[in-house]
Amino acid sequence: MSKVAVIGSGPAGLMAAHVLATRGFAVTLFEKKQTLGAKLLIAGSSGLNVTHKVTEDASLEEFVAFYRGPRGHFQKILKDFSPQDWLKFIKSLGIETFLGTSRRYFVDGMKAAPLLRSWLNHLKELGVEILTRHECVDFEALQENPSRVRLSFQNGISQEFSAALFALGGGSYENHEIPLRWPGLFTRKGVAFIPFEASNVGFEVEWTQAFKTEAEGKPLKNVTLTSSKGKVTGDLMVTQYGLEGTPIYQVGEVGEVFLDLKPDLTFTSALARLVKSRENLSPMRRIKKFMKLSPAAYALLFHHAPKEIQNDLEALVKCVKKFPLHLEAKRPLAEAISSAGGVSFDELDETLMLRKYPGIYAAGEMLNWDAPTGGFLIQACVSQGHWVGTAMSERARPVLGH
Repeated sequence: MSKVAVIGSGPAGLMAAHVLATRGFAVTLFEKKQTLGAKLLIAGSSGLNVTHKVTEDASLEEFVAFYRGPRGHFQKILKDFSPQDWLKFIKSLGIETFLGTSRRYFVDGMKAAPLLRSWLNHLKELGVEILTRHECVDFEALQENPSRVRLSFQNGISQEFSAALFALGGGSYENHEIPLRWPGLFTRKGVAFIPFEASNVGFEVEWTQAFKTEAEGKPLKNVTLTSSKGKVTGDLMVTQYGLEGTPIYQVGEVGEVFLDLKPDLTFTSALARLVKSRENLSPMRRIKKFMKLSPAAYALLFHHAPKEIQNDLEALVKCVKKFPLHLEAKRPLAEAISSAGGVSFDELDETLMLRKYPGIYAAGEMLNWDAPTGGFLIQACVSQGHWVGTAMSERARPVLGH
């Protein structure tokens, strides 16, 4: 029976192990930590969303548009293993999903642990050998035997396989390993690596102390953030250092951006609502009483709108609809939900095999691509894992009849 290796127990690695095991390979899954699927567990700590429904008739092209990386690659892997295929796979593990109002699909119970536990049990039933505390420190494609690769581990063990997949994860959530060790391994082997940078991360804003005292920890509900990258509507969370939340993760950038604090009203309708009342109220009092801004949004207007416009109703409404905000800097990589950067796609062929090392593959967030939150990250990882698992199986060819 052909032996193959998967290094890394994230979604990409687990999916590749599933494909290989169901096709008759003897699969060994290596994980450097004691805990399996650590980042999946972290991602699910606040509600595990597993994929996204772009529109009612969600087309592949709409889905692909959310990814930053080689477009053709994402078209192929998402056609090979689509969001619908992923949802069916989750169901086959005995885990139900549901579609939320944000068009994100979540697992029932919102937590990752049941999904991970069921997935690992499934792999064990397929005969996958799982070894923790095994950190790969070297790899090579054997020149004397082109159909074999050798992996060496920190504990001194060295093994040969028909093929091996590295699915080592990106640069985020590795606070206890700074810098990450695996990029050094790949660069020593002559594989081009683009330095990691934070993605899907908060931004710093220079708040006044008065605003922080009033609004820290409170949400800016249903606002639209606009930058040169586009516009996204959702909730933002005010923090001591700035802002967090989906809109800023997707279109945040250093420099001036704009917030629409009441996107469900046009400027004209908002102004009409405010002037309609005959009460003798100041512009700010009218805003507070009739526009129903969230407390954090009103505090932002009160503490950060120019004082000279706070007695000018029309100017104040314009500010509500287009509030200027200066984003100072991204938060550190250690706080990011994901990272851009990683192994360059130029080093990989169409199957995600390293051109310089036949039989060695790479997938998941260790590659140089990126996507917004909302299920896009995990979807690409499992689709890449399925794609590579299929490619490895076709290259290595297990013994027939297993």
